[in-house]
Amino acid sequence: MKPATLSYCIGLFLWLMGTCPVAAQPPAAGCDLQISLLTCDTGQDLYAAFGHSAIRVRDASGGDYVFNYGTFDTDTPHFYWKFTRGRLLYSLSVSDFPTFMLEYHYEKRKVTEQILQLSCAEKEAIWDFLRTNYAPQNRYYQYDFLYDNCSTRIRDIFTRVLGPGWKVPDIVPEPRLSFREIINRYLREKPWEKLGINLMFGPRTDRAITSEQIMFLPDYLEKGLGQSTVAGKPLVSDTRVVYDPGPQPQAPYPFYLHPLGWMVLLAIFVLAVSFSGSRRTRRMTGWIDRCLFFFTGLLGCFLLFMWWGTDHRVCAWNMNLLWAFPLNLPFSFYAYKATRPVRAYSLGIFVANMVLLLGWFVLPQQLPPAILPWVVMLAARAWHIFSRSTPQARLQNR
Repeated sequence: MKPATLSYCIGLFLWLMGTCPVAAQPPAAGCDLQISLLTCDTGQDLYAAFGHSAIRVRDASGGDYVFNYGTFDTDTPHFYWKFTRGRLLYSLSVSDFPTFMLEYHYEKRKVTEQILQLSCAEKEAIWDFLRTNYAPQNRYYQYDFLYDNCSTRIRDIFTRVLGPGWKVPDIVPEPRLSFREIINRYLREKPWEKLGINLMFGPRTDRAITSEQIMFLPDYLEKGLGQSTVAGKPLVSDTRVVYDPGPQPQAPYPFYLHPLGWMVLLAIFVLAVSFSGSRRTRRMTGWIDRCLFFFTGLLGCFLLFMWWGTDHRVCAWNMNLLWAFPLNLPFSFYAYKATRPVRAYSLGIFVANMVLLLGWFVLPQQLPPAILPWVVMLAARAWHIFSRSTPQARLQNR
């Protein structure tokens, strides 16, 4: 859920220099262990926008370990290429508790601990599972933001160890809530990042989310454990705040910088130029068409790559490709020509975008409102290109 930051790397280095790996520690009896869930609050950076989860294990001999499924190695060969393609391996790391807390003190992010009420056998099973999972051959996994992250890995430990006796009530805040809707709530103060994420996500994220699935978010893993039971008894025996920096000042994102406002202004300008009859504006439309179709075609190529060229399952069947069509990219170099292929393609673009507008509220995928002006611009400019290419229009322009 969160990449390694500078402070985290420093803390990890200090831990490596000053402590022994957990795998080298002798096994502890279950009754000598205390196991708890750590939930870290959201942060200002995008990587921290959804919070973080980790497991804390303390034993009677003074050992205090934090098992963290949210780490990766930035020195991995071809790091950015693997990250983009969804093939970067995350891993389970272990640090002592004070080292783990360094980052959250530095970033002033609240940390809450839920102490779990488990039997001696259940504690020992979780401890053994974590130690085994930390072995070099087991610690790495292919990260998936929705289905396999730092929170779902912890959820799955309890599913495996506690079995069907672990009962989680309905913790979804409202009926038919989707992955996309709950993610967008965490991105309210990051509108441009929100737009980018929604452009990449396909219809898979518009499915109704279940109580088990919503625990991919640390807040809801905390909520799920807090309200769950094992054999009729509450799983959480005590909840305490480990670190609370107090309210942090956060200025609201200026309304005039939101993408929707800028897109509407751009669309008004393009439409005004399109329906103007002056020669100067007719010259401008050629550059507008080049930029409009080039940008949407380039975006379409990227979305197609995210679908076919990566392991990101949430990017499949992306309906934003209906307006950000990859063939717009080569078309942008020929849009000024009055030829039959240009006329046919522009008519197809007009029809596709009009269908998109008319079916906006019944599509199986929720499209970002900020792209609505782009759909209008594409439809208007495609119609003008088509009309300009007719023999009657060419005679009128002479």
